[in-house]
Amino acid sequence: MKKLTFLMISFVFTISTHAKLWRVNINAAINANFTSFVAAQSTVSANDTLYFEGSTISYGDITVTKPLVIIGPGYFLNENPQTQSTAISAKLGKVIFNTGSIGSVITGMEVQSSMTISESNISVIKCLVYGTSSNASNSILLNSTISSIGNISILGDYLTSGIGSSGSNSIFNVLISNNYIKSNLYSSIGLGTYVSGEIKNNISEGDFGVLNFKLSNNIVKSGSVTLNNNTFYNNIGYGSQFPIGNANQQNVNMNDVFVGSTGNSTDGQWQLKQYSPAIGKGNDGTDCGMFGGSSPYVLSGLPSIPAIYEIIMPATGDNINGIDVTIKAKIH
Repeated sequence: MKKLTFLMISFVFTISTHAKLWRVNINAAINANFTSFVAAQSTVSANDTLYFEGSTISYGDITVTKPLVIIGPGYFLNENPQTQSTAISAKLGKVIFNTGSIGSVITGMEVQSSMTISESNISVIKCLVYGTSSNASNSILLNSTISSIGNISILGDYLTSGIGSSGSNSIFNVLISNNYIKSNLYSSIGLGTYVSGEIKNNISEGDFGVLNFKLSNNIVKSGSVTLNNNTFYNNIGYGSQFPIGNANQQNVNMNDVFVGSTGNSTDGQWQLKQYSPAIGKGNDGTDCGMFGGSSPYVLSGLPSIPAIYEIIMPATGDNINGIDVTIKAKIH
């Protein structure tokens, strides 16, 4: 008999009573349900959940054509404490949400190429997304070339390139919240006149060009902001990016805002330092930036399910008492 001591496991995780949970591991020697996304998507039912396990090898490009929940273990796992007992991310190449994927969710994944969203009701939550020149250097591209799309949520992500759009059909009710967004070549957020929604509690490095949006609690560390038919509340700029009034702050020294990279992780460096001018300055009374608001950024993009970050187990036991195993876990 094995004795298990569970420390700090307290969570509520609700799923559809009809949906199934499946394991995906690229290592064929592991007793998982599938080794690839293609095999999984062709077999599972709509609204099922695919758990991608960490691997040093990428699972490759995927095109989602049915409603699915895609969950990985997170990223920067060896940089932050108490992440996963195995600090290896689950990597994808290019990700495309095509017609039929309506209602899909992706979280905790490392996307090494870029992501294109061409369907409604898509949620990208707590993912690390890079970008490629073939996708106009955007980490995430909202594509309405075929038809209008809406209800797109980009929440708590770490994007090393920008968010852009293509097509001329409307893209409505877009929520971009609690992300780090950087672009050296194009806009960190560059969306067309047909795109509308809300942008709040982000940290941006790069030009910021949007129309028809409500912007609040954002911190623009570098780059310009285009002011066209937007409303602005409680934003912070290193220069005069945001107009005076509505509790916006201008000419803020960014060295006073963040804890910085020294001694901190890639994403942890964007936490607010003591006495930061962003503390408590949001329009909801919380902090500006990606760690503020009602859904703060989670270090390493750990998904909202229990994460086992340490397993303590002796090498040997006996046939009578078994072995004592201590598992430490937490919910994010």
